[in-house]
Amino acid sequence: MAKIHAIGQPENDAERNAIRWIARSLPDEYTIFHNFELTDGRRGFPYEYDMAVIGEFAVYNVEVKGYRGTIRGNTREWIFENGGVYPSPIPLANKKTKILASKLRQFSHHLNQVFVETVILLSDDKASARLRDEQSSRVINLQSAASHLTDPQVLPRPSTRIGHHHHTICEALFGTRPAHKTKQIGLYNIIEKINQTDTRTVFIAEHRDIKTFPKTILKVYHFDLYASSRDKERQIQSIFHDPEVMRTMSPHPNIIRTSDMFAWEHDKFVLPTEYLDHGRTLETLLDRAEDRQMTWSMKREVIAQIAKGLRHAHQAGIIHRDVRPMSVVVAPENQVKLVNFDLALIRQPPELSAVLHLRQRLHPSYTAPEVWRDPATATEASDVYSLGLLFYELITHTSPCFDVETVMAMQIQPIDYERLLHELSTPGSWDFMASPVDVVDIVRKMCALDPNERYATMDGLLEDLSIVGD
Repeated sequence: MAKIHAIGQPENDAERNAIRWIARSLPDEYTIFHNFELTDGRRGFPYEYDMAVIGEFAVYNVEVKGYRGTIRGNTREWIFENGGVYPSPIPLANKKTKILASKLRQFSHHLNQVFVETVILLSDDKASARLRDEQSSRVINLQSAASHLTDPQVLPRPSTRIGHHHHTICEALFGTRPAHKTKQIGLYNIIEKINQTDTRTVFIAEHRDIKTFPKTILKVYHFDLYASSRDKERQIQSIFHDPEVMRTMSPHPNIIRTSDMFAWEHDKFVLPTEYLDHGRTLETLLDRAEDRQMTWSMKREVIAQIAKGLRHAHQAGIIHRDVRPMSVVVAPENQVKLVNFDLALIRQPPELSAVLHLRQRLHPSYTAPEVWRDPATATEASDVYSLGLLFYELITHTSPCFDVETVMAMQIQPIDYERLLHELSTPGSWDFMASPVDVVDIVRKMCALDPNERYATMDGLLEDLSIVGD
């Protein structure tokens, strides 16, 4: 039986059962640490760990999930039998695995070669996962846990025995603090943590008193309390940029709704954001084979709704600057919402347009050349360009061919118009339509390198979209 070191207490029966089962199933020389926290070393928001299993060939970061039934999904999302859709837990678990490995390396150079692996453990006996994900082997159930955690062949690369490092690894982890899982934030009960970065954590939550549509997305931003006054002020200004943008605009059906941001604890601000039931980012839909079966008219409607949302923002003096598949959410019935206004340009007043580390946060494959040169020069035509690249990807299921620096340096088009024409012209294709050349001309005009050659506003684009037949 493996040795157990309880840093903190299990949060639920799923964790308790998993710890008990694994401890009984593993050899005596294995060690389990459970319910602890680590940060990334930059005073970031703490990351919660369910279990770290120190084995014969590796250390395993084990994330316990009490999910039930058959889970389907891909690299970005998991879909449950009850229709629920949540982001895949694998990317966040991988990030925590890297932080754990870094913690060991920082403690002693002797631990540099210790391999740390990710495991997602489904604790329900009848749970199973059928994923289109090359990392699906990292998802296991209790019955296979012992064989998985003792077999070096399942590791992605050869690993040497680490038994002689067990004492040092234990020393490194004994200094961790107990996990304090967030259960409540203000008037909200936390359902699930769905994403976490160095500066922001995203939860699905449920309002304790509101019974009509109680689910909400909570974006929790944190800042460095120990930064200089100037740096802290810049961090807070950047955090409040999205709420500043939303206050500048009136509500619109194609723009996500947010509530007032509120302070939480000493170093965090929380932004409640509209939850779309079964909503998925366009990036996720593009990754799902069955969701590629959207007709030309459906795709045109998606682009038209995004354009309407952008037109509303432009009329309020807002340039989005971050139009890409991750910034669009699509719900059933083709309900489309534009999200992520963190990087938007606010024309008036100009002092509200500064965004911390803006250039590093722009996506090089969807940013207009003039914005890449100078983000302050963004116009309506800049968002038209980014939307054109998204339109191309939606039709061809192919990302833009080049990043913006290559496009600028070589003065080449970022998309393959021949491929676009072929997709629209092929009988039997989901995108087959009567006037493909007209659509290609629309996309070509949207993606012109010279902003003066693009649609100057969304009105012109919407007019052309409305007259292109099926």
